[in-house]
Amino acid sequence: MSAYFLDRVAFAYAGSPALRIDRMVVEAGRLTALIGPNGSGKSTLLNLLAFLKQPDEGEIYLFGRRTDGGDLPSLRRRVGFVAQNPYLLRGTVLDNVSLGLKLRGIPRTERRTKALTALERVGLAGFAERPAHELSGGEGQKTALARTLVLEPEILLFDEPFTYLDQASVALTETILADYARKEGRTVLFSTHDRLHGLALADDVLSLFDGRLVNARLINVLHGRLRDGWFDTGKLLVRVAEDITRGAHLAVDPSEIVLSPAPLTSSIRNSFEGRVVIIAEEGARARVTVDAGEKFHALITPESMQRLGLVLGKIVWVNFKANAVKVF
Repeated sequence: MSAYFLDRVAFAYAGSPALRIDRMVVEAGRLTALIGPNGSGKSTLLNLLAFLKQPDEGEIYLFGRRTDGGDLPSLRRRVGFVAQNPYLLRGTVLDNVSLGLKLRGIPRTERRTKALTALERVGLAGFAERPAHELSGGEGQKTALARTLVLEPEILLFDEPFTYLDQASVALTETILADYARKEGRTVLFSTHDRLHGLALADDVLSLFDGRLVNARLINVLHGRLRDGWFDTGKLLVRVAEDITRGAHLAVDPSEIVLSPAPLTSSIRNSFEGRVVIIAEEGARARVTVDAGEKFHALITPESMQRLGLVLGKIVWVNFKANAVKVF
């Protein structure tokens, strides 16, 4: 079942198009990443999904029912939204987290218990009486997350959840989002400009580019032009599928990239020699960046990394099939 279905949705600011989505599905009970570069429309889309804005055209369905812009307060109660720069009210952290419960008529003792539990869940145990204006950016974001979680929304939307967090807080937030979807059966959609992070963490990925959904992971994005079955980046010639005839951007899913000590002789049409320049942990996998004239990011298992003996500066080959290349 879908949590959201968008049908020919468009939105503009002062006549300037910001979103035009022909069709979009967010599956219920799953963790979905919304990835794309800055300015691609991610925050605008989240505002539509939180029913804080209404589309200029098209329909948004919530759990199979048309919303039509009616009874917005009722719709908003089903969705929890944590903005990238959340607004905190005057007063203490506890005041902020328990406010929604108070507005819903929850008795004082019960809402205090629930709020303290939510604060502990996000790593802010002991912060209840801290004045909200004294919080750091990361602490403020975690307070806003606790304020949302305490209401137990059916859907959790989170705009750039990892922006202000240190490494330990990133790991905790990853666990919270994953558990809310996979253990509690709720729907979670978060946006991120760190596309590899989103890909590694989420069950599903939606890619937004220039206000439109594209059928590509928006990782290993290169710019150039097509000619006779090849995509010319100015530095490399990349073989593409024969039926691709237009587009100025190329993307290669990092999970489709095979790293090897020598070029592979198989159906793989693209092989480029390069040097390992970055190795980083990405969830349960390793992110390996290889400079082969253009930089390619690959996601591989720790076992593969060990088998290849990958270290910084090592020469390897980047291999991927022509049909792994998306052009848009």
